[in-house]
Amino acid sequence: MSLPATGSSMVSTKEDTVTDSSAENKQPGRETIEETTSTLKPGEPSIVITNGRTNPECMKMALTFDSGWEYENAEQLLDILDEFGIKATFFTRGLWAKDHPEIALDIVSRGHDLENHSLTHGHMNEMSDEEIRNEISETTRIIKDITGFDADLFRPPYGEYNERVLTILNEEGYRYTVMWTVDSHDWAKELNGTVITKDYVIGRVLENASDGGIVLMHVGGHETVNALPEIINGLMAKGYLLVRVKEML
Repeated sequence: MSLPATGSSMVSTKEDTVTDSSAENKQPGRETIEETTSTLKPGEPSIVITNGRTNPECMKMALTFDSGWEYENAEQLLDILDEFGIKATFFTRGLWAKDHPEIALDIVSRGHDLENHSLTHGHMNEMSDEEIRNEISETTRIIKDITGFDADLFRPPYGEYNERVLTILNEEGYRYTVMWTVDSHDWAKELNGTVITKDYVIGRVLENASDGGIVLMHVGGHETVNALPEIINGLMAKGYLLVRVKEML
């Protein structure tokens, strides 16, 4: 099983917290994608994945973009993806989609998936069951109402989840909770004394590339637009087909 490539065990940001990636700290529900063939039953937790299925004959990776607050570079990201003919997976905060419906619709219209990143991007482990359910169901509804897209993948705010959150996710129709194989760190300007530059983001992704890998990036990331073309070219040069997360399930 591949665990998230992170620079430290716990990094707090406005967008995400990178969870502890050591095997000893495996969180509830986390499995390899190859172990997820059975149908989940009520009361069982959503399955947490950090990578997709692997296939040496056709190596794949998925580019994912979380949208929390920033939106200014969204169209540039979409244009770059169009230029390369790449389809990606976006995880949106429900209120972001509500505030920027034209961008949410454009994401789906261009052939990308728009999935659930909660309603408010709060700390769901600290919420009541009712609050958790509202975070999930309201975002599902908002995405559907604006774009017609049926979201069924979830990425937890700050990368935080527990058994209770995962169980409610399954009850709300979210079989998979999608983490990441490599965090690009594009959300940071500086991390542990290191300035996050375009070249840093590119190197971070390319050096941690792996079959079935899921790359975490952000709409509004500091160097995301600048780094994305070279990331795509670099991954393709390594032989990876870039797909949506669902194409690796």
